[in-house]
Amino acid sequence: MKFIKIFIVTVGMSLLTAAAAMADNSLQSGAKALSFGVSNSDILISGRYFLQSDLAVLAGVGFSHASNNDSTSDYGLTAGIRKYIKTTDLAPFVGGVVSYRRNDIIVPTGGGGTDVESEKTFSIEGVGGLEYFVAKQVSVEAQVGIGLSSIHNVDGTGDDQTQIGTFSSGITVNFYLP
Repeated sequence: MKFIKIFIVTVGMSLLTAAAAMADNSLQSGAKALSFGVSNSDILISGRYFLQSDLAVLAGVGFSHASNNDSTSDYGLTAGIRKYIKTTDLAPFVGGVVSYRRNDIIVPTGGGGTDVESEKTFSIEGVGGLEYFVAKQVSVEAQVGIGLSSIHNVDGTGDDQTQIGTFSSGITVNFYLP
């Protein structure tokens, strides 16, 4: 997972340094983008469609897998809306995102078997960030969010909880389609 984060940051920084001159951008009505990023240890693949030059709808999927003594798999779906404050090459934005996430943890038991602990999380959060265009159809963005999450433990342990003020962050590389 660290390799993927390092790779995305390296590609993003390379794109930033390669674009010394100001680039045009693709923020316009009807524009579409495909995005690849990392947010809270999840790999995200998403898309966006611009309703106006400063207003976009978003949808995406996320996943991660980690294996130490336990094996953890995480899958998620997101949808949201984003309002750009400026549509310049350095474009600040605010928005809202709703998401569903399922986290399965496979825990080895003493007798050689395994136990599966599962959680379903529904979240709503406000986000803000910056998108920088390194070329007309390529941008790099960073965002942070804060929101409300409801976590339901599927295994019936009764450990359901609601969390206010959950924090997220992410880095994304966007490719605007011609």
